[in-house]
Amino acid sequence: MDPTQLGPYTIRSRLGRGGMGAVYEAEDQATGRLVAVKMLAAHLGDDATLRRRFAVEIETLKSLSHPGIVRLLAFGEEDGQPYYAMELVRGRTLEQILRAGRRFSCAETIALALEITRALKSAHDHGVVHRDLKPANLLFPDQPTDGVTVKLADFGIARLFGDAGHTQVGTIIGTAEYMAPEQAAGGPVDHRADLYALGLVMFAMLAGRPPFQGSHVAEVIQRQRTEPAPRISAVVPNVLPEFDELIDRLLAKDPALRPASALALGRLLSAIDTSRAPAAGNTPPAEPSPAVVIDHFAATQAMEAGERVNERVVIPSAATGRLVKPDAATEVMGDKRPTAGDGRAHQLTEPNRSGPLEDRASRNRFTTLEQLHRTTQAQAIRAQRREWLVRGLAATVIGGLVVAGASLLFRQPTADELHARIMAIAADDEADLRDAGSLIDLFLERHAADPRAEHVRALDQTLELDALERRVRRRPLGGRPLPPIERDYRAALEREPESPAACAALLEALLTVHGHTADPTMPAADHDLWLALARRQLEQLQPLVARERAEDTARAKATLDQAAALAKAAAAAEPTKRQALLAKRTDLLESIVEIYGERPHMAEIVTRTKQLLADSTPSSPSPTEPK
Repeated sequence: MDPTQLGPYTIRSRLGRGGMGAVYEAEDQATGRLVAVKMLAAHLGDDATLRRRFAVEIETLKSLSHPGIVRLLAFGEEDGQPYYAMELVRGRTLEQILRAGRRFSCAETIALALEITRALKSAHDHGVVHRDLKPANLLFPDQPTDGVTVKLADFGIARLFGDAGHTQVGTIIGTAEYMAPEQAAGGPVDHRADLYALGLVMFAMLAGRPPFQGSHVAEVIQRQRTEPAPRISAVVPNVLPEFDELIDRLLAKDPALRPASALALGRLLSAIDTSRAPAAGNTPPAEPSPAVVIDHFAATQAMEAGERVNERVVIPSAATGRLVKPDAATEVMGDKRPTAGDGRAHQLTEPNRSGPLEDRASRNRFTTLEQLHRTTQAQAIRAQRREWLVRGLAATVIGGLVVAGASLLFRQPTADELHARIMAIAADDEADLRDAGSLIDLFLERHAADPRAEHVRALDQTLELDALERRVRRRPLGGRPLPPIERDYRAALEREPESPAACAALLEALLTVHGHTADPTMPAADHDLWLALARRQLEQLQPLVARERAEDTARAKATLDQAAALAKAAAAAEPTKRQALLAKRTDLLESIVEIYGERPHMAEIVTRTKQLLADSTPSSPSPTEPK
């Protein structure tokens, strides 16, 4: 039986009923305002899963406050049955308008799409994806307010971004004809699914029908997932080319190819010049305007109207091969995981499953959105006061720490403390030794006689060498005359990319020449620093030199083996082929001389190669050539 009273609301009539409950027109006894009240069915009141879902729906609506979205007014519980009140919209749905034969022009469609986009942006900004955007959920009030022509309703299956949610992965919930491909596949869904659905809605406003239809739900879902949408310009004449292109982008199967957000879509719609668009094709006479409330309790409404597939469906993953077309009571899958609303909708999540009727009645409660906002504001004020108190205590503690730190700052560190800090930085592979520079200077200045000073001096020289090496790696300033040792060091480094061995040979020569002769153009300490840098660079090059020598020797020997094979083949070949084989052999030998001629470690192989080139009668393998 229908209730006669829910909290302060007197029930006047039932607007719709589904397997999970009903929606009523009711009057607020205190204000006389007419509202729509949504109530969970009495026989489902003890179902914890459905109560959780109902609570999540309320939590979703709490966060949404936009003229283009049907507004939540209050919520409560009566005799253990949760309910909530929302604004009552008198008018018609877009679905009713389209069924009456109305077709919208490009300009009208763009204007309405901009309003819907602004409502979606507000929802998306609050982390809510509608997931069931369709003509039946778009309401046209008889008396528009705040410049709003169309309102977005039914967030019954909306989902918070990042929420593990009350819908299992691999489960499909939505309306087949207005469902994004990723949603139809049971995969993760984000705000771009709503943009795809809006593209389908715009298609239907222009053409009178969505692009994908079929005789059964499975067929429509398969087409949504795999079949490219037709261009609206192929169905409706005189569609603006840029609008045709935008709808095609919205209907891309890959979410990444759609506009990135509702904000981006709004900008693209606003940029279309509608002055060139033709007028609407037809405008049917107005019909009586009932009070319209769309929600997931009225899931069977489409079937009662004779439509076979334009209904909300809940389907297991496509991998199971089973398709189920349930009534609204079976719309929620058995997912027992907690949702984002579990902890917040406190008055709805713990039903009184047993006990006398008076116990259940004692649980009756009612909260308006204004009361909730006042409570939230009071909590925010208390939280702010606590924060001020915490900040005051923190400031006191920080002040004490500053005083203590100042005393430590002015206290001279001991040699042990300085040395420990220096060694900690030096031992850290990810630290920069330059961070210890001031500590090293302080240690050497105050504790020069300390036994550890020698080690610290070595670190100080490492810093000096690093600084000198960074200077060398930079291009020298133009016109600055270079000291001989710096000029020779730079010349050696230029050979490093070509041959580490050649670079090492030049560094050894530098140490031989400059190691026994002082440079009168620079201080002795600077000259010694250059020599130390050359020794360090030479030491660092040794692994590269060894590898280069091994690789060069192996490659040259392999080339000599090829030359020997060619010589042998030429000796046995016909005169017509012999010259070609000998020419190829000569090319191989000359390449060895050309590449390795200036590399000291290859001198022996280069000399042997030149001897082979000097041999003018290679009819048989040379004694010095590998056999």
